[in-house]
Amino acid sequence: MDSSGVTYRASGVSLECAYSLLGILERRGPVQNFASCVDLPGGLRLAFSADGVGTKIELLRRHGMVKTAGWDCVAMNVNDLLCVGSKAEWFLDYFSQGTLDKKVFSDVLSGINAALDAVGGRLIGGETAELPGMLASRDLFELAGFAVGTVPKSLRHLGPKAVREGDILVGLPSSGPHANGFSLIRKALTPKEIAGSVKEILAPTALYHPQLKILFRDAVCARGVHAMAHITGGGFQEKLPRALGADFAAVVHVGSWPVPEVFSLIQQRARLDFQQMTGVLNMGIGFVLAVDPKVCRRLCHAIPGPVYLIGSVARRGKWPGLAGVALI
Repeated sequence: MDSSGVTYRASGVSLECAYSLLGILERRGPVQNFASCVDLPGGLRLAFSADGVGTKIELLRRHGMVKTAGWDCVAMNVNDLLCVGSKAEWFLDYFSQGTLDKKVFSDVLSGINAALDAVGGRLIGGETAELPGMLASRDLFELAGFAVGTVPKSLRHLGPKAVREGDILVGLPSSGPHANGFSLIRKALTPKEIAGSVKEILAPTALYHPQLKILFRDAVCARGVHAMAHITGGGFQEKLPRALGADFAAVVHVGSWPVPEVFSLIQQRARLDFQQMTGVLNMGIGFVLAVDPKVCRRLCHAIPGPVYLIGSVARRGKWPGLAGVALI
């Protein structure tokens, strides 16, 4: 990369610091990937996720699209829950402003409810805070969400222990950058460039549960999926190793899916190569499943909308220098 390229660090984001904080959290015990599960008496397993919208809020606010922030907040959580085999059933939100604005709050809430309706979830509570002196601008706000769902027995196998060498990586398209990488996007693009591609850049985050309902209905398809990854901050480079575990690597075939033009624009302006971009943004693939080759055709035919076979799972150490993700 050209040393003048716009990296995540140059945008003010330190992934290294984030990983070090994870180490602090793990002093109390292991932190689960994507979402956390708890087994309760009687055979019930609950899954929990917490996430926010990040600095995308700043652009949504500027372009009068704050309803999308509510949708994104739900989608980021719901997609994480899906990685552990859970459908979101209950949701809580945290919303704060320096001075509470009924119009902004109502628009955000409308987006939250629209996304929950799309997945069959329900808003059951949350917190609304007024923080004078902390959030100075009247229309500036912060938003986070917390989702809870149940995990059926048919999907409790999901995770690194179920992954096998030769599994097919099935990718589902994203709707755009979703709610990640916006510190870099805001640094790399001018306000005029953002305004010219605002629909593509600020598109609501895709919800993957509607596409993957088959996993909750077809036991063969459910057993054939070994792991799933929601491609958010850190892109393929960070999220695929989480899903596959320490023994396996993702071999991703570049060119096996169409990369939307908005990512090419960001890449050009940020002066990053493709591999570096896959360490920040989703590059057009928002969700990945590691699937048994024997079940892959059946599953792909059952999923509505575009599906891409983007690579396969290999055992680490099989190829010299093979780490968590190899782009070929």
